[in-house]
Amino acid sequence: MFVLLMYGALLAAPLWAIAVVVKLVSVALPGRRSDWARDLLRWSAGMAAAGAVITYTIGLGAVQWDASEAESGAGSSPADPCRSLPPDTLDRFAGHEPSYIPLGFDCLLNDGSVVAGSGPYTLLNTVAAAFALAAVLALIAVGFLDEYRARSGRRGDALGGGSAGGLSA
Repeated sequence: MFVLLMYGALLAAPLWAIAVVVKLVSVALPGRRSDWARDLLRWSAGMAAAGAVITYTIGLGAVQWDASEAESGAGSSPADPCRSLPPDTLDRFAGHEPSYIPLGFDCLLNDGSVVAGSGPYTLLNTVAAAFALAAVLALIAVGFLDEYRARSGRRGDALGGGSAGGLSA
């Protein structure tokens, strides 16, 4: 199931990248709205969250793919991520254990110890976490921007005597 989701995420990734580039170009061009900063922060938070989901889904598919390959067919043992272990460690190979949270593939040895298998899992975990952190920080920035605007508006009303700027007819 995760492998099918991975294919969908691989198809969505270029579309996501195109959307990000188009939005950045639209912000750089003249004629943008006056409230573009808040909208850009909210949009960036959403796109960062989408990037985290896409990246993690690709990782889930990769873990399931490696687990499936290790459990079927001739020559499937040791699992592909475990084949890069040093020869002395590979001689003690007893099995494998896929990990979906965090992404990873562990190689179990006959003495009970565990060795991390090779693969893109550390990179995928790092990229997904970075996207998630960027989404959270962008949402916090939106909150700070809203609070700043609210305080500036109240301060302007107190100093100017209302929205008419202190002028009366």
